[in-house]
Amino acid sequence: MATERERLLWNRYNALLTTVPGMIDERMRSVTGVSRFQFTLLETIREHPDESVQLAAVARATDSSLSRLSHAIDRLVQLGLVERQPCDDDRRASWAVLTPEGRRVVDEGRDAFERLMHEVLISRIPEEYHDTVITVLTSLLPPDVAVACEVLDSAPVTGSA
Repeated sequence: MATERERLLWNRYNALLTTVPGMIDERMRSVTGVSRFQFTLLETIREHPDESVQLAAVARATDSSLSRLSHAIDRLVQLGLVERQPCDDDRRASWAVLTPEGRRVVDEGRDAFERLMHEVLISRIPEEYHDTVITVLTSLLPPDVAVACEVLDSAPVTGSA
């Protein structure tokens, strides 16, 4: 049987999961025309060499199914922000390649995204707790996603404005 404190912890976690993502998506769409997930995909592509990335690698890093990711990429293709290119080595695989318009959306949306990150999360947590919160959040992730995030976190950033 859950204690009152455990129920409180669960309720706060559940409230966070059900309210914050929609609010972030709405704000990101108003500024960039894309959702937070779509913007994160664009930014991930922008930060890779040649502004291209294999879709399977992004799916692992975002703990997204290939079908969800493929749908999101299809939408970005429709918006003219990304192009799909076949992989020379594997016919089943494809690359997502940023278009000039996609680059513009990322470059112009970064400041808004940074402000939103600070407003929603970073400025609400005292700096001395940041490392602890990172550890806690990482511990909540499935192990393969935590590893994929660490790989992305250590990737060199290119294309920064």
